[in-house]
Parts: sequence; structure tokens; C-alpha cells
Amino acid sequence: MQGVQIDREILYVQKIYFFMFLATLTLFVFTAAIGIFGVNIGLIVLSSGLIISYIAMVKKRYFSPPERKVTAQRMAHSIAQDTSPLSLSRFASQLYYYFHEPTQAISLLEKFLSSQDPLLCTTLCDILLKEGRPIPVLYIIRDNPNALFDPLLLATQGVALLKIGKIPEAIKLFERSLHAVRTKGFPNNGSPWLTRKLLSKGYIAGVHHNLGDCYFMLKNLKKAKYHYKAGNLLLFDISLWRYYPSQSVYSTQNCNISC
Repeated sequence: MQGVQIDREILYVQKIYFFMFLATLTLFVFTAAIGIFGVNIGLIVLSSGLIISYIAMVKKRYFSPPERKVTAQRMAHSIAQDTSPLSLSRFASQLYYYFHEPTQAISLLEKFLSSQDPLLCTTLCDILLKEGRPIPVLYIIRDNPNALFDPLLLATQGVALLKIGKIPEAIKLFERSLHAVRTKGFPNNGSPWLTRKLLSKGYIAGVHHNLGDCYFMLKNLKKAKYHYKAGNLLLFDISLWRYYPSQSVYSTQNCNISC
């Protein structure tokens, strides 16, 4: 899994659950400390444990994927029981992230692309973006009837446009994506309620950060700062916060092309 960069939204969910696990252990130790040493010592243990848990979460950069054999068995069982777009999207994601099989994942999703399901389409386009193929992403999404309404499809188009240097167009789509989330809510991907909420926060933060990058490339530092801050405020983990990128990332040449 280290060979494929995982989405920041997914990493954020993993890090929050990691913190919650450590915080739960801290509560058990806190309860025991109160019974043995009293309330004052217990509160010291609680505060220290929560601080340590937060620092551990911030420093955590990588989570080991499930064992390959177990994952393969679960995948086979899941796809045999359910061939819905949601199940296919999960199956393809596991092929890509856990087994490093981009060709198979892309082929599977393309086979069912005619369903016009937004999540399936977004999954395919996300993989293509990670494979450095932004142009096909634009053609695929624009053939989907939800292209101008679904927040995930809007944001994915924005990322593709950002990668090819069409910054003003990307800004419009990112802003439409944020508006779609506010008016329609975040799409349901079948995950538990808390996971969906965390994914939603991470997704909205990511769109703000992308807008910050766009405005930075257009040298509008005031708006760039606003969107970086707006995205950061949605994230509990400061290691995922974003600020002005270095000039080595977005060179003056790129800015001139995009403008």
C-alpha cells in the first residue's frame, strides 16, 4: 500500500479512529487511577494520556493494510453477494490500494461505467488521476448526467483541471462542489454514520485546500489564505493542515500558463 498514495480524506478517518482507540485506553487507565490514587492523580493521568494520544495521532503517517489473503477472501465473498455500484467501487479500490492492480481496477470500473453511478464514476476517475491521466477523467465525468450536480464529480473535475493548469475553470467547479454539499449534503457511500461525517469534513477541507492552491497560483494570496484556513479549521489533526505551497511546487511558469 505504500506504493499508492492514499486519499487524505481516508487517512484523516484512520487517524481519528486511531486517536479514539488511544483515548479509550486512556479512559480505562484514568478510571483505574482514580480508584487507586484518587481524583487528582486520575485527572493528571487523563490529561497526559489525551495529550500523548493526540501527539501519536499527529505523528502517525501510515496504517498497515489488512493481510492480503484475508482481504482477497472478503473481496471474493462481497462481490459474489452484491454487484451494486457501491460494492464494485469498494472492490476496485481494494484492487488498487491493497493489491496495486491499477489495470484490473480501471478495467472493472469501465465495464460498469454505463450505470452512470456517481460513486463508481468518481472511483474510476480518482484512480486515473493517481495514475497521472487527468484528460480521460474530464471526458468520463462529462458523459455522466450528474456531472454538474454531484459534489464528488464536481470536485474531481476540479482536480483534473487543476492538474492541467486550467485554474479559473477549476475554481468554478470547486466552488460549485462546496455549494452542492451545503444544499444537498455529502453523498452516502454506505459507511457508518461517524465515518461518513469524518469523510465529509475531510472532503470539504480538501476542496478548500484545493481552492487555496488555485488562488495561490493566481497570486491572490488573500483568498488563498482564507481557503487554507477554512480547510484547516475542519480538521482535528494539525498534521493535515495546509498553508502556502512552496514555489518549487507551483512555479512562476505554471502560474503564467494557468493565468
